[in-house]
Amino acid sequence: MTPWIHLLSSTLRLVDLHDSNHEQRSEHTGISIETRPGLSNGYWLDVACLLLEFLLEQDYQTNGKYIPQLSCLNHLRNSIPELSADDISYVANVLSTPSELYFRQRSETESAVCVSTKRTALIEKQSQIGHIRLSQAGRQSVTLSKQVDDILYSEHDAAKIISAVARDDFDRIPNICDSILLSIRGLTQDIRRIRENPTLEDKLQSFRSNRKHYVTAIRNIQATIMDCKKQFLRPDVHERFEEWASQQELEWELSILDRSFTRILSALENLNRRLTDLLRDIAEGRIQSMGVIDFNKAALNLAWNPPVSNEMELMQIVFSQSAPFDVSVGLPAPEDFRSILDNRQADSSATSLIYDAVDTEDTESLLLQQFLTHYGSVIRNHLKEHPLSLSEAIEFGWHRIEDGQHEQQDFLPQLINMFVDTEQLQPDLTVAIDSDNLKITLSDGRRLNGDNPILMPVKQ
Repeated sequence: MTPWIHLLSSTLRLVDLHDSNHEQRSEHTGISIETRPGLSNGYWLDVACLLLEFLLEQDYQTNGKYIPQLSCLNHLRNSIPELSADDISYVANVLSTPSELYFRQRSETESAVCVSTKRTALIEKQSQIGHIRLSQAGRQSVTLSKQVDDILYSEHDAAKIISAVARDDFDRIPNICDSILLSIRGLTQDIRRIRENPTLEDKLQSFRSNRKHYVTAIRNIQATIMDCKKQFLRPDVHERFEEWASQQELEWELSILDRSFTRILSALENLNRRLTDLLRDIAEGRIQSMGVIDFNKAALNLAWNPPVSNEMELMQIVFSQSAPFDVSVGLPAPEDFRSILDNRQADSSATSLIYDAVDTEDTESLLLQQFLTHYGSVIRNHLKEHPLSLSEAIEFGWHRIEDGQHEQQDFLPQLINMFVDTEQLQPDLTVAIDSDNLKITLSDGRRLNGDNPILMPVKQ
């Protein structure tokens, strides 16, 4: 049913305009939300769509023969048990009765003229016995409703460009490119909606399941488009295009096709960048919404990282626009917010993408905070004098903390995190790699082998 909704929702307002009695050049341009007559429960639309899909299946099997309405009734009752023979007959009568559609037709030599068509009946019906089958318009409607605009299938559309070049159908290339471009921009818009709306978990799950396929499809489309661009650099293809263009009524140049290719490559670059950011967030378990602001986290971040002197002018401008009048503003302390941090999930979602109540993530956050509280100032003081390598930090014993009962807690992951996400410690840090590799065996038998990162302040 969902494909039909996509088709109908994209055409419904056009039908409303077609049926409108609004006069031309009228000053009354306001629109009120209309109340549509009918049952408003989707029953007749459900029957009609299921009937059209069944007739398409029968069209494939019987090579376009008429189908008895009783066969349609028996099939549709599997989905709609309360369906009656009169209901099927009514829907068949409506879909087989044409309605006149008025539109304007333009040509290069004449102005627009009003024409009409009555080829709008979706079903052909035998007047004698009432058997039915799809009309040409009905067959086209079902086909349009099943059109796939997912980028996972657009890589096959890109291969059509190569076929068009081989057959000298150069005029079809821009239309194929536009179809691919629409699917790319559709996926880009989906990514933007996911990052702006923390409750679209179905779409997020789709990206988790198909991320490898998305990356492969993007790579294949890009490779195909680049191959097409290279083909037009070959003398034989160039000569064929020039010969074809000389026979066309409209003026054609290679720049027209090149612009279509360039638009796809630019859209792919934008999509790839957004998809990489989203997949990185999914992999790291930190989906942050751009449209929903966590003010508690923003306030806590302001408490932990007060603005420096050169940012105070900007802060004053912000507060003057948003704060109450005649109120002196002071920077808060971290303790002011620890008791009011809120982990409530979104009301409309069982699992919010921002406030994700996963125990492991909360535990890791608390361990990181405990590590920073214990060793943060020590590491910052050390960095003021000397750079700090991971091997040195382990030798200092900063990968473990002893509690009151003289028991040691392991904080090696949190220590390593300081060399990966330096913003946790302080913003003006950079990481280098020591020429000597890291080869350390800890007391519990764990071995660290590989690069030995060095943490140091950025030189001003």
